[in-house]
Formats: sequence, structure tokens, C-alpha cells
Amino acid sequence: MSSVPQAPFAGLRILVVDDTEELAEILTFVLVREGAEVEVATDGHQAVERAAATAYDVVLMDVGLPGIDGLEACRRITAHRDTVVVMLSARDASADREAGAAAGAAGYLSKPFTPRALVDGLREILGAGDGAGRAGD
Repeated sequence: MSSVPQAPFAGLRILVVDDTEELAEILTFVLVREGAEVEVATDGHQAVERAAATAYDVVLMDVGLPGIDGLEACRRITAHRDTVVVMLSARDASADREAGAAAGAAGYLSKPFTPRALVDGLREILGAGDGAGRAGD
């Protein structure tokens, strides 16, 4: 009898926040394939509203969003909920990573990335203390 390996993100509820529809669809496809339940928001206001209403395990959020930007949305989400927020950005400077961490992000993935890099990066962030570095942990 062979056992079926469990998908790495089975049971995780993930909110993808990106205003680029094509990227949101790709992220959703990859994450669902890996076992996650995924919802999408297209701006910072939607992200904050959805995160207030639903307990997501992970929020993958673009830094550059319409309305309120990803950093401010991250601050608002992590102020009220123990959620792992991972920032997505085309900028990879250490100052950008520091700004994400200061906003409460548990990690930072630089665009562009491959589906495998996304999965590996999320595994690393989730395995590194379940959002270590945030207040209240």
C-alpha cells in the first residue's frame, strides 16, 4: 500500500494580495496545487477587511498596492491578528526588507520568483518559528 504524500500547504488558509490579476492567478494556482485554500484581494483596504473577518494563516502581500500600500496594510493586519505576512516586491534593497520587518512582516520575497522559489521561500518562513520576530510570539 503506498501512501500519498501530503501537500506542503495542506490546510493553510492564504490570502493573496496583489493588484496584478495575472500574478494573483499564478500565485493562486501554485498555492492551491500545494494544498492551500486561497482567497484574493486586489488592494490594501480589501486585505485589511478580509484579514479582520477571516483568520488566515498567511497573507502574501505586494508592497505596491492601490489605496493603502502593502506596508500599511501589514501594520494594520498584524496589529490585530497573529497572522504571518509575507511581503512581495520587485525591490530587493535591504532598506525595503527592513521596512517590511518593521511593519510586522515575517518575510520578504523578491519578484520575479519561480513557483518553486515561492514554495521554498514560504516553507522557510513558516518553518522559521511560525512568524518569529512579531510581537506576542
